[in-house]
This record gives sequence, C-alpha cells and structure tokens, in this order.
Amino acid sequence: MKTNWLWDSRLGEDEIRKILKDADNPRFDIYAEKLFSRTNDPRIAFSNIDKVTFCKNWPNIKKRMRKDRWLKDRVIFWQAIYERIHEGLKGSGIRLRKSREAKIPPERMKLAQQIRSIRMKSGYTQGDVAKKLGTVQQYISKIENGHENLSVDTLARIANVFSKGLVIKLK
Repeated sequence: MKTNWLWDSRLGEDEIRKILKDADNPRFDIYAEKLFSRTNDPRIAFSNIDKVTFCKNWPNIKKRMRKDRWLKDRVIFWQAIYERIHEGLKGSGIRLRKSREAKIPPERMKLAQQIRSIRMKSGYTQGDVAKKLGTVQQYISKIENGHENLSVDTLARIANVFSKGLVIKLK
C-alpha cells in the first residue's frame, strides 16, 4: 500500500526509498520535494531521508518547493527544522559543505593582487568598483581573491574604472 505522500507516484514505495537514499540519483530532488511538500511530520521524512542528506540537499529542495506558492508555510516549517538539525550536526563536528580548496593559478593570483592594490591606492571600495562596472560587490571580491577567471573585456573595463591602460604581454 502506498504512503499518503506517494499518492500520485507510479513507482513503488521501495523503489522511491532507494532513490531517496541516493542523493546522486537524478530523481532524488523530485521525490525529496514531494516528501517535504506533502508531509509535516519529521518522523516520516527522516525515515526516508537521513538528516545529513537532508541538510546537504535542503537548498535545492527548498528552491523546488518555492516554485509553488501554496507551499510557503511548508518551506518555513522545514527551514526551521533544517536550522535546528544543522546546528546539531555542526555541534557534533559533522561538516556539511566541502571546503573550497581550488588551486588558483599563480598568474591569476598575481593579477588579483594587482587589482586589489590599485583599487586600494585609488581609494575605492569594492562596492564603488562594482557600481562603476554595473555588477555586485561579491563579484569584485571573487576577482580580488583569484576565484574569478576574467575575460580580456572585463580586464579592459576594470582598467577603465581606474583610468589605467591595459597591457598584455605574451612570452
């Protein structure tokens, strides 16, 4: 017999449980969204999805649920559950996010440091530069930390902000 939240599913309950145990399954988000949008009982939810998987995938599930404005209250409910569980897991030393340890090429890091240095000497904040470029401050931060691979066009726009010339040397 199908569980209430699976009333419209063509798959059997065992098959859906298997999908919900594998967050890499392409259908995981679909069934996780059904589960959390159709139940407000944490016992039912966490008998199908473990708490760590829930916390890791909640942003995507929430995004899917927000597409239906009727689910606003359910999103608020599960967000509160998420926050409580997340704090508990963090307190237990369980890491939910992968550390961002991308290797930044030395050339990009050198360019990032030069841009930051010029900005600071010019007396601009990241917000000022962002406004002049028509972007957001976070983008300027990514540039200055070497996390953004810039195009020549973007470099030229940045040089214009600082009234500098752009010289590119090829070895």
